[in-house]
Amino acid sequence: MKVRNVMTRDVIVVNEDQTMQQAAHLLSEYKISGMPVVNSDNVIVGIVTEFDVIARKGQLVRDIMTRSVITVSEETELEEVSRILVHERIRRLLVVSRGRLVGIISRVDLVKAVAAHWFCPICGEVMRALEPPTACMRCGAQAYASMTEPVAPGF
Repeated sequence: MKVRNVMTRDVIVVNEDQTMQQAAHLLSEYKISGMPVVNSDNVIVGIVTEFDVIARKGQLVRDIMTRSVITVSEETELEEVSRILVHERIRRLLVVSRGRLVGIISRVDLVKAVAAHWFCPICGEVMRALEPPTACMRCGAQAYASMTEPVAPGF
């Protein structure tokens, strides 16, 4: 499964010239733990997180943001995203296409992907989908059930 299948496309962003309080308000209002920071040309220049807001000193977002940002493409495999998030000990990655922000993928998106396994109670066919399938692709049965057995995160 690829990033494009599970990423969040409507990304809340903050401008580097906005205040720390404005960033905190956006994080709180949208119940998110981090968001991309853009400059006046709408180019990604960093990311600001809850940690940045509570642990760093400064008045503007540019003063508290994390400048090093790791990005992935929509075609990146979820296994690679998982590896990066774990290895780098981060919670989210920005998704870019041709240098432009097109989405964000976080740990919660990967958890949803692991949970999105359905099986046919008739023939046992397993299918990955965010919503329950309407019919089994193998036998045509009309009902799928969510997986009750743990599924290894093979995405």
